[in-house]
Amino acid sequence: MTADTVDRCDHDPVYFSLNEFEQHEQVTQLIDQIGSINDEPVVSTDTIVDTTDVERIYDQFQYILNQYQEQPQLLDTYLSDIISKLLHYVEHGPNKNHIAGALLHHIIKLRGFKVMVTRFLPHEPHHLILVLSLIERELTTNSSSENAWATLYSLLVWLGTTCMVPLDLCRFDSKVRKQTTMSQILTIYKHFLYNSVYMRMVAFNLGHFMSRQDSIRLSCLNDFLTSEIFPILESYDEKQNDEQIILRMTASLQTVSYIFKFGQRLNLIPYVDTLYNLLINKRILYAKRIVIRRMAYKLLQKLAMTLLPMPKHGAAWRYRRGVRNLLDSLTSKKNATTTNSTTTTVTVKSSSTVNGHKNESHENGEQEGIEDNSKVPTLVESILELLMVGLSDKELYVRWSSAKGLGRITNRLRKSYAAQLVSLLCDRISTVALLACDHYALQGGCLALAELARRGLLLPDRLDSVMPIVHKSLNYDEKLGHQTYGHIVRDAACYVCWSFARAFDPIDFRTYTADLASMLLCIICFDWNVQCRRAASAALQENVGRQGKYFPHGIDIIQQTDYNLIGKFDYCFLILAHSLIKYYDIYGRYMIDHLLKYKIIHWKKETRLLTSQLLEKTTIDYGTVEEIYEHTLLPLFDRCLDKKSDGIARHGLLASCGHIVYGLYQRYQKNPNECSGIDEFRQNLQKKIANLLIEYKSLGFLDGYSGDLIRPSLCLFIEKISQSMEYFTSEKSENYFSNETIQCWQTILDECISNLDDDVRQAGLNALKVFSTAFYSKSNPSDILDRYIGKISTTSQEHIRQGFALALASFPAEMILTSNSVTKVLDCLYNLTTISKPTQHLIKQRKDALIAFCNLYENLHLHSLSPFSTQESITKLINSYLRCTRDYTNDRYGDSGRLVRETACTQLVRLLRLINERDKQFLTSAILHNCLNAILANVCSKIDDLRMISGKALIEFLTIPFDQFIDSKIDVERIFCQSNDINWRNSEIFFPLPVQLLLFDRYRYTVWLNCLITAGELSDASQALYKFLLLHKTNHHLIDLLFQDLEKILTNKQNLQVRVLIPSVQACERLLSQPTFEYFYANYPNKFIQYWIKFVELFEDILTKKIQTLNSNPTLYLHFIKLYCSLLRFNDQRLRNLILNCLTKFFLHNYPWVRRQAAQNLYETFFMLNDELFSADDDGNSEQVMNLLTETDWEQSLDDLIKIRQTLLHLFHVE
Repeated sequence: MTADTVDRCDHDPVYFSLNEFEQHEQVTQLIDQIGSINDEPVVSTDTIVDTTDVERIYDQFQYILNQYQEQPQLLDTYLSDIISKLLHYVEHGPNKNHIAGALLHHIIKLRGFKVMVTRFLPHEPHHLILVLSLIERELTTNSSSENAWATLYSLLVWLGTTCMVPLDLCRFDSKVRKQTTMSQILTIYKHFLYNSVYMRMVAFNLGHFMSRQDSIRLSCLNDFLTSEIFPILESYDEKQNDEQIILRMTASLQTVSYIFKFGQRLNLIPYVDTLYNLLINKRILYAKRIVIRRMAYKLLQKLAMTLLPMPKHGAAWRYRRGVRNLLDSLTSKKNATTTNSTTTTVTVKSSSTVNGHKNESHENGEQEGIEDNSKVPTLVESILELLMVGLSDKELYVRWSSAKGLGRITNRLRKSYAAQLVSLLCDRISTVALLACDHYALQGGCLALAELARRGLLLPDRLDSVMPIVHKSLNYDEKLGHQTYGHIVRDAACYVCWSFARAFDPIDFRTYTADLASMLLCIICFDWNVQCRRAASAALQENVGRQGKYFPHGIDIIQQTDYNLIGKFDYCFLILAHSLIKYYDIYGRYMIDHLLKYKIIHWKKETRLLTSQLLEKTTIDYGTVEEIYEHTLLPLFDRCLDKKSDGIARHGLLASCGHIVYGLYQRYQKNPNECSGIDEFRQNLQKKIANLLIEYKSLGFLDGYSGDLIRPSLCLFIEKISQSMEYFTSEKSENYFSNETIQCWQTILDECISNLDDDVRQAGLNALKVFSTAFYSKSNPSDILDRYIGKISTTSQEHIRQGFALALASFPAEMILTSNSVTKVLDCLYNLTTISKPTQHLIKQRKDALIAFCNLYENLHLHSLSPFSTQESITKLINSYLRCTRDYTNDRYGDSGRLVRETACTQLVRLLRLINERDKQFLTSAILHNCLNAILANVCSKIDDLRMISGKALIEFLTIPFDQFIDSKIDVERIFCQSNDINWRNSEIFFPLPVQLLLFDRYRYTVWLNCLITAGELSDASQALYKFLLLHKTNHHLIDLLFQDLEKILTNKQNLQVRVLIPSVQACERLLSQPTFEYFYANYPNKFIQYWIKFVELFEDILTKKIQTLNSNPTLYLHFIKLYCSLLRFNDQRLRNLILNCLTKFFLHNYPWVRRQAAQNLYETFFMLNDELFSADDDGNSEQVMNLLTETDWEQSLDDLIKIRQTLLHLFHVE
């Protein structure tokens, strides 16, 4: 693609509803440009130019036509002229035919080869010989062009058109050619039939070709079937897996299917038995390959239709909706208006047509009786049984093909036999599919019903037996293992509803309209599968459009069920459904009953939770309080104790009970008078709530896997009841529930808080906060705090510590502060955030302890007795967070400490914001600078997620209005806040930002240290650092400060970790090759050498101290070796002597691999710096050094290696 078309063609076009082919002139110009392509084959540069022109033409042509993929009929007016020009170039020119063929193929692909064969292409008699000669030319030239196949494809489509001329092909025979025209065409078709590119189109053309009278007269059909097709079918073996055999089999079946589609039935009847026996005996219908099975079922239905004559206008008994004549339709409307009759009667010229399923009178009055008394062949009955079996096939294509076949065959049957077929189909769906939960059979049955309805073969008197099946199919949702297949059944059921809207007159269907509307609305609002929701929306719109007279509020509803809006599950459940229930009472009761019957016990957790939330919203503003108690809430409590319910059902029931009670409480707050006079209901409800969870424990519902499933809903139930305590207020007593109930709930929450599952633990914590506020705000059970602290200190299980640590911060402030355990709580949380050997691996414990500390401060800091009311307490609290920002714990999962660092950064900023609101006097400039440096250290991390989370924390930190002075805050804001959306995860984009902070003294050390660590491992970070240093290479003061900071890094014992040391060494080795340090060395050689002599001495000291760690991974030595070799380029004898002395020590290392690496790198360095390291008088020494480094066996004894080392040092003149 050329540069001038990239902007236009390299993006997906947005398809709008178009009115006409607007770019036809542009397309014509592109086709005319084909003529400017050179006719002569060109080479070298010209070929490149012409190829570029061809690609440009094709790309622009493709881009334009792709915009009409959904409306290709708009091209029809202009296709004749476009095709004639393209065929002209195909016919002439050696280089133009393939680009024209490619453009023509794209038109065929857009419009469809079936349409192109029957329309648009020229089909004069002389065109037949022309097409044959062009195909022969393409086959003989055997062009290597990449578009040659497209040209052949287009010519074969044109050949199919020319073969439809109503002339005997013998007239085109010539004595010059050895073959007749018919045999020549057949040879070409056979040549391409078994090619996957042309197969489907050639099979279609062959079907038309074999339907010609001269093909039958000359026995071409018989010869083709008996000598070509039947042997392939007879040779089929289901155990064969050869792709070529499978391809030939598929092509043969498809060709025969088209022959039986286009041929005359009297000519094809003799072959029906043979083909049927082949399909059965060779077990082709049960082939493993989907494409073979699908083609076999298509052929099977064609065999049945060949045996049955097709009535002139379809089955005389079928249901007919409306009339086929516009004048008659207008007359019927006029008559209906004047007579005001309840049935529609239409008077047609010579026949009386009753709109319904009554029979029409025919010109030949005996035809109907003859047809009704005709017998159905036995073979057709067998085929119908096989198609019924095909409705249960595992593949959708086969099921749909079988359904269409049943519809087509039924259209040729008499009424009584068709009625038996429909009855059998309904019985099969009811007994086999629904009872056995066979979703394949159920979907196939629904597809068959839809096909029968579309063809008018499903009469209104069968709707009473069909509608229950549709209802059950719309609600079918079974989970099998870890997968669910119910959505394909519901989608097919929506297709049935869509077909009913088009099939029946409103007056015949009005009895079922309201129920069908309610069912479809339930699918639209509550189905978890977006495809089913959209299918139901399409069916709803179709029913409103065609059955709207009997569809209540149809227009208003379809405006809310937009295709895009219903793509959001939450919107459908909580907004759309609530709106429909609230404003359309005719559907509200049905939808609530649907929720209570199906969705509240749905297998999908999200559906159950959304159901409970929707029931809460409907409780607030739908129905009366008495109805809610009698029909919804109290029955739900009874179902909660049903022993037949499983864990999934109890989960949904408990969640819904809690939400409905909370909805009653909100309704009570809005209108207290509405809830008067229902004391009996309320007392009954209070008893059920008090005893429910006690009975759950006694019945064992909380044990085992089922108990684990319902624990989140138990917590949700307790949370919602605790929020609704005012609803149960009694003037006589403040204890709404007994101590036994409260103790039972507390025990359940304790178990959930210490649960291993994070979701259960979080649900327990949410409930505990509300529960403790409701029941402990006026009492002080101090034993709970002591019990929680005791469980934390006595257990080593991390999840128990996590849960109870967060729970300590959830209790009411009064409860914590008035107890004697405040100090114990603080000490406990401080201990949880401290890293020690026993707790080093407890990453999540420290993470949740940081969250708990922040929650505790938020809970207590506004109280006068807050323990965070001194400078010392605030400083200690912030220091614990700063310590956790440096948690670099490594375990088998890698850098697991990053979870603590992420949490520490986010919670630290949250804590600072809270402190700044009330206790800002405790925030000093030193504290804020330490916090900012801690965040910046994590912002410069090599881990993308940590960088993103820390970066967001940094932006939030900069937005806090601190009163204290922060150095260079304006500059930091300019760097990080200039863009609204920084891509923190993209290191190439991000790292040029933090390196700018190297110019500021307050942040230089932190940024320099962390950039060195990151630059040693990330190339993008190193490039950003290199570019910054190169930009400031003349700033000698900055480089000097960086060297001083590097010395501090190497002398700081805390930085002598492998995670800091090795990346820093790597970064230094890379920086030495940059012009910045070379520039500094050129201007300040003595200072530069002094720094690096000091650094090398520090490195040697580190190697001595870290020898045990480095020996565990000898490859780490390689980084020091490379750094030392890089330093040899600087021309200073003191530094070189020190480096050579250090490098030759590696020759005495315990691992031979390290010795070899040192020798190899030193050899490569000498090879590049030979003239600088050795003078002209030392040529002999240079050669001797090279020989020693390359020829020495580095696995020999240390005594020999010591001598070699001494020899090398002597040759280097190093003492």
